Amino acid sequence: MWSLFLLSSLLLSASAPTAAAAVAHTSSIQRRDVSAHGTLTFTYPSPNITRVTINNGPVNYVDRLFTDDLLGFLTPLQNVTASTPKIVIFDSSNPDFFLGHIDMTSLHKPITDAKRKLGADYIKFTKLLQSITSTIFIAEMDGRAFGAGIEIAAQMDLRFVGPGAKTGSFEEALGLIAGGGGQTFFGAIAGKAKAMEYLLAAKTIDGPTGEALGIYNKYYADSAQLTAGVLQLAQRIALFPRVALNQTKSVLSFLNPPSDAFGLDFEAFYQIEQLPEEQANVGKFLELSENQTAGKFELGLGESVLGLYGLWNGSSTA
Repeated sequence: MWSLFLLSSLLLSASAPTAAAAVAHTSSIQRRDVSAHGTLTFTYPSPNITRVTINNGPVNYVDRLFTDDLLGFLTPLQNVTASTPKIVIFDSSNPDFFLGHIDMTSLHKPITDAKRKLGADYIKFTKLLQSITSTIFIAEMDGRAFGAGIEIAAQMDLRFVGPGAKTGSFEEALGLIAGGGGQTFFGAIAGKAKAMEYLLAAKTIDGPTGEALGIYNKYYADSAQLTAGVLQLAQRIALFPRVALNQTKSVLSFLNPPSDAFGLDFEAFYQIEQLPEEQANVGKFLELSENQTAGKFELGLGESVLGLYGLWNGSSTA
């Protein structure tokens, strides 16, 4: 277990830059088609817009390879250049999954240094989504995003969903918590009462419900309209000078939950998940999900998690 001091240091090191950070230098960021481990591919709808497409295994889970690739993409964006995108749109090549939960094998004992590093690097890239204020991050979601998937999307700047989107935090059903930003950001976005309702009951959020809660900016009933609508908005925003985008995101970042709350919650997650009942539930999750394959259990999240209590009917419909 790494200390809370280390977590706090990571959080503080990612504090938001000033408006001066938006001034571009003359050097450029090298464009590429695919990330080092192949979990991300990149396309460029315009000079100021980058589309990042997630493709990581059958359920797009958050593992070591994805984390390395996302850090590799985000870290250079801290140094603003003429080629730094003003807008980054995240989508998925998997029609069923936008972004999955954390690799559940990383929660099984023993908790090794490699597993600790995955947690520490998770904090790094989620904080970069907030501290890189010269770039606006948009989640274009038309598939499932449970656990870490929705926690990461919640820490992006804008979220738009299509008819295939289903999200939620199933961790409470395992005796865990949505400690990777889910509790703190869900509370900040939807309010305490609604956050408690959906987190404590591990309830699934569909498109219209998420739009009503304010978790999603807009729900599109048609997938093609989702893609077109997000691109149209991105193109409009990208017209404007970067310094204004940077200052607006910087100031509105003060509405984010306190970073120390995030750190305490993340530390609590790793303490709780080592308890005997929680470890047993992680094992049951891996068994029911057939080791995190795209079967009925993963497709049925979050209702399928009730299978831990013998209450799931085996349906893949959440």
